[in-house]
Amino acid sequence: MSYYPIFVDLKDQGVLVVGGGEVAERKIKNLLTHDCQVYIASPQLTDYLKELVEHNEIQHIDPASLDESLDKVFMVIAATDDSALNSRIASKAKARGILVNSVDQPRDCSFIMPSIVKAGDLQIAISTAGKSPALAKKIRGELERTFGPEYASFIELLGLLRRELIAEGRPSSANKITFQRLVDSPLLELIKAGNIEAVRNTLASILGGLVPIEGIVNQVFSGS
Repeated sequence: MSYYPIFVDLKDQGVLVVGGGEVAERKIKNLLTHDCQVYIASPQLTDYLKELVEHNEIQHIDPASLDESLDKVFMVIAATDDSALNSRIASKAKARGILVNSVDQPRDCSFIMPSIVKAGDLQIAISTAGKSPALAKKIRGELERTFGPEYASFIELLGLLRRELIAEGRPSSANKITFQRLVDSPLLELIKAGNIEAVRNTLASILGGLVPIEGIVNQVFSGS
């Protein structure tokens, strides 16, 4: 099967996780970084999940009211240790047109979760179409050694510069050339080396007085 890769905005969306074990815990830890409303349905929860419920970070629902809960969510993750139950949950979700992931059961999924390399706003998704999660994990490890934390700062810097340049009302063709010069410059290597003064100088040579460089640099590297 060939999967179409997308990134989904989950902000303020409802996500239902069915299951209360370690797998469900891992899924929920990730979901909570995406500003969605997490519901969990399971008669038993790990200690960590119990704490989340007690602190109202996720909402515990009665498994008996699962059908009603499906009507108010955008996505479902079936993460129980019962493959038949996961399949039934997936079928109910699909019948309602809801995105569903059934853990380790690709045939029951309408989407699968890739292995992710993340550095700030940089995300690289790796998928083997569910055929070898172990290989995806291995590739992720290799990429993590290549795309370090300097990329988080670099992307934040580029994003702020892009916003300022677009606000100047320059022709898009001119901005395109400038954006490419920034990307092709030694900025990334200078950030990795922690040479913020050289970052300032490089930006000044590319941008001149087009944008307030000092304020942007201070915003990105205030902790440096």
